[in-house]
Amino acid sequence: MKIDTPRRNLSGVFIFDTLPGDERRKPTCFEDCTEEKQQEWLDSLTPEALKSLAIQLGKSLRTIGDQFDIMCGEEEKLTEEL
Repeated sequence: MKIDTPRRNLSGVFIFDTLPGDERRKPTCFEDCTEEKQQEWLDSLTPEALKSLAIQLGKSLRTIGDQFDIMCGEEEKLTEEL
């Protein structure tokens, strides 16, 4: 029985990975890859590429948060902690 793991394609940062149910590697967004594949790929990146990835993931989080009006915790608590 084939089990499909969803590829949500949220960040736009694609690497090749094989998810459960796949017969071969396919372009897969970083956040949809297995943690093992993420670690393998991160280990291969230069410091500049890591910075670029962090910026792209931050933009993706911001876009998703803005689109769905998502906020983590209470704003007042976050301000007090800083």
